[in-house]
Amino acid sequence: MFFRGFRRRTGRPVPELAGLFRSIVAESRQIHPMAADFLEHFMDGAGASRAMSRRWLRSFRVIRKAERKNQRRFERQLARAARALADGDSTWVNDHWDARINAFIGTELFYVSRMSLLRSRGSFVLTRTGADVAVSGTVRHHWFDPYDWDRGRWVYIPKHGFVPIAVGRELVESDEARNFLMESRHVQTLVGTCSDDRWPRRGRATFEWALVGTDQR
Repeated sequence: MFFRGFRRRTGRPVPELAGLFRSIVAESRQIHPMAADFLEHFMDGAGASRAMSRRWLRSFRVIRKAERKNQRRFERQLARAARALADGDSTWVNDHWDARINAFIGTELFYVSRMSLLRSRGSFVLTRTGADVAVSGTVRHHWFDPYDWDRGRWVYIPKHGFVPIAVGRELVESDEARNFLMESRHVQTLVGTCSDDRWPRRGRATFEWALVGTDQR
């Protein structure tokens, strides 16, 4: 989850390590409530996966940036497919793109998920009528990351200083905690037009993305 480094044991009793993490949960509620909740689930959740709040996750710029990166990849791909389409023809484009995410140190996302992945699967239909190609489709975004303490040497936690990554590892080995999968899903629609008009509008393309669903989870 955090910094890469050497593995080493703390040499401290397991009850003391568990008490440390319990105190982090209690004292982090007011500062980083989501991070505290997920650390508590690490201790008590028996390894059950957790669905991340879509609204909370997308509130971080680094997540929206990864989403936009995959959107642009689809847009370029669709523009190329549109240029190859003959008048009156239609075609399907199905593909996926992955964007790696590194959370910024000090943000709450960093304490929940240091490194994660956004996988975006898209399905689109393109139809050419003269110089214009109509594009429409759907992209299903799947963000995921295993919550574990396997990578790194230590992490700085407010009010607790530098906490060894080995604490979490030893708690898992002693069956006092369980790693689990964090994930979040959301869907977006795309409508657009790719035009082959002569200069100065040659190769012009417009795309509009919309988030599906009105719930704020």
